[in-house]
Amino acid sequence: MASPLSCVLMVCAKAIEGDRLDVADFLLAEIQSLASKEESIWTRKVVKYFAEALVRRAYRIRPPCTFPLLLPGYMYKPFCEFARITSKHAIADHALNSGNKGLHIIDFSIKFNFKQWKDLIEDLKRQYGGLQSVLITSIAPKLSKHSYHLRQNREWAEHKNLELRQLICNSPDDIVNCISKLRRKREDEIVVVNWNFTLHKLLAQDGATEQVLSKVKDLGADIMVIVEKEANLNSPDLSERIEQSFQYYCTTFESRQTPSQTPALWEMYFWRQIGNVVACEGVDRVERIESFAHWQNRLSQAGFCPVPQQVDKFDEEFVIEENEGHNILLSRHGCPLAVASVWKLTDPPQFSGGLYTMQDTVDDSEGMSSSPESEDDEENDSLVRIMADRNLWSTQTQGSSMNRIAASAKLFDILEYICDLHRLELAVTWISYGQDGNTNSKGKRILCIDDSARYVNDLVMAKFVDEYARHRLEEGQVALGSENGMLLLL
Repeated sequence: MASPLSCVLMVCAKAIEGDRLDVADFLLAEIQSLASKEESIWTRKVVKYFAEALVRRAYRIRPPCTFPLLLPGYMYKPFCEFARITSKHAIADHALNSGNKGLHIIDFSIKFNFKQWKDLIEDLKRQYGGLQSVLITSIAPKLSKHSYHLRQNREWAEHKNLELRQLICNSPDDIVNCISKLRRKREDEIVVVNWNFTLHKLLAQDGATEQVLSKVKDLGADIMVIVEKEANLNSPDLSERIEQSFQYYCTTFESRQTPSQTPALWEMYFWRQIGNVVACEGVDRVERIESFAHWQNRLSQAGFCPVPQQVDKFDEEFVIEENEGHNILLSRHGCPLAVASVWKLTDPPQFSGGLYTMQDTVDDSEGMSSSPESEDDEENDSLVRIMADRNLWSTQTQGSSMNRIAASAKLFDILEYICDLHRLELAVTWISYGQDGNTNSKGKRILCIDDSARYVNDLVMAKFVDEYARHRLEEGQVALGSENGMLLLL
């Protein structure tokens, strides 16, 4: 049964779809009032993110990307750990044996985590002494223009005697292009394709999933590991999508401890997801999360069959259990959160003897190299897209609640983009304090930090901003911060 809050959100969505913004504005005020009475701070946060997503939909405000431009730590830890455990057991149990000399891991993740693979490879080398060569190919979106982490990963890989290739894919076509160039190095090499919460994005483009799975078959991958959220958030009906996603994200958020005022990195990741699920349509809506039942049918038709998996110990608050012998389910209090499955080809290709080589065209610059001028043009275009919105920046007064939410959302996008561009750890927005004027009894103006328009990508700075945000800035005062998190108002 839908909660009262999700019911009002659905009615608000219908008002926006009918272009009745005055009704939507009234309903948003009602939603904010209902949310303020919720005991759970996490529920209040989820309501806030859904309300913002509806306003983004009404004003057609698209975030620059569907994931935050962050350092490692973007993903909620139980999801990360669940994916790591699944990959480790899948490779050890189903891929390696004493006769294998090489291992090639093709990793599709939102953000490449070299440490995860480094630790896994060390364990496998201890277990399988005959493992002579390891190649890791990361195929992931371009998160930033800065290449520091790319260089750092390469240095770590060289130190551990691993070969690392990192390729860029920003669309389903890019994925097809990248994977079509990969070949086996040798006959006794194990090829593992690993999808961590990314395969569902292919559903945004008709035929892309079938194309990519066909390329995986051509590659002759020994196993394919898939970790996805266990939910149905891909309904073409917006109201149904809101009802299902609201319940799922409330469960996900409630599994966390008491939150801070400043969104954590994982929280920003889900915040962006909610925005994409609700605000976007067509090829822009890439967060097309579906249940295992849908994937099982799709993969079976593509020529893959599931293989059994091991169940491992996990966090006491979460449960990992085998589900119908075909997948492993991560749940909390009986509510499914994520599902992991391992697949093999129903009819694997037969390779004759001889050495298999990787095409010379596959290198770190393939499909992603660009001149400084083209990067500058791309950055300028991105900023223009963020700033240009005639509905938001005009002088119209209709929909006061909607305009306030839309302005904060737009400002957040700008701060996120600028922080990534210039490698800044935080940016905040000061706004007038109170709705009945912005001066105190002394006649001095008062400002406060807008909770919805502040961007932080550093855990230490997040604690500082939490303290920072509790203060009001009076006209004539200066806010000073220090490394130990102290704030002085002078």
